[in-house]
Amino acid sequence: MRLSRRTWFVVVGVLVLALGGGGFATWQYTNLFLPDRLCDGAVSAKDVQQVLGDGRIEVVQSRLPKDLAGPAGRCVVRVRGGADLTLQSHGVERADKRSPVDPAMSQPDRGPLGAFANDTGWLVLPAGCRSTTTGSTEVLPDRDADILAADVRHRGEHGLMWQDNPSKEKPDQEARAALARLAADFGAALAKSSGCGSADVPDVHLTAPGPAVTPATDGQLCGLPGVGTGRNLPELAQRVSDPAALLQSCWVYNQIMSEPALRLTVTADSRYPTLVADRKNLDTALPTGWRGTGTDGAVHAQCGKDHLFFHLSGRPDLVTPEPTAFSTQLFTSWVNAVAAQRGCEPIAPD
Repeated sequence: MRLSRRTWFVVVGVLVLALGGGGFATWQYTNLFLPDRLCDGAVSAKDVQQVLGDGRIEVVQSRLPKDLAGPAGRCVVRVRGGADLTLQSHGVERADKRSPVDPAMSQPDRGPLGAFANDTGWLVLPAGCRSTTTGSTEVLPDRDADILAADVRHRGEHGLMWQDNPSKEKPDQEARAALARLAADFGAALAKSSGCGSADVPDVHLTAPGPAVTPATDGQLCGLPGVGTGRNLPELAQRVSDPAALLQSCWVYNQIMSEPALRLTVTADSRYPTLVADRKNLDTALPTGWRGTGTDGAVHAQCGKDHLFFHLSGRPDLVTPEPTAFSTQLFTSWVNAVAAQRGCEPIAPD
């Protein structure tokens, strides 16, 4: 049976519409033609999909500086109608806002310092990758490296309160691992492009998040015997990081659970101190009876073969009334308990 010319036009038209609609749907809703690497080859498309979920992925912005005097490195990837992922290097004036480590976050157990939740995290860039332009008038030459921040914004959400979210979310270790790989990949690409540090991509293996929040007992704060204020402190809670974490942190909460009253961090890693304290303060002589150097709430002291850095931040006045950390039983008992745990002599006076 021969078809009329009009029938042929109808058949062809239907085929064109079907193929065109299918092609549009494929373009709109799938990643059929998505390359394996995004942002000038810096990051894995598979990891981006792991972090952002299903949907059409597009690169919104990609910038790798050619030298350290250039603008910050930046990679922005978006899922159509879903979420945005931003990877960006930050100068030292932003590092202080990123360095507190929520015990609920997962950390690399070797290699670069950092911490990751499901939708946010940071990683120290390779040594030497410190921008000569900080974006402010303050020059901080003693800092060794900038940080690489990774943030996911879900459409319709307001500003991400990253310090609070990790404690409230259900940890997704696969998403955290993918976010950490993206940060490591982009950091290595930035180092290679800028000619600083090592361009090798580190093997980032994350620790587990710390155990859930538990009631805190004075005299056993942070899971260490003898740590406390010597006073009855009702309704305190605490969370401690995983034992494998390079940055050991303990957050103590009072009745206001949205933010910890105390953040106690200790590490033997030499890269962390200058993220939270100036070198001038770190080299300051301590009060009589203390070993090491430092300033109020930040102490650097030798412990066996290691140099430990102790850092107290937050609102100590919500827990203890003493005016300085050096005068609080809480800080001194914690410093000495950590030293004893690591097999060295006391750091604070009895």
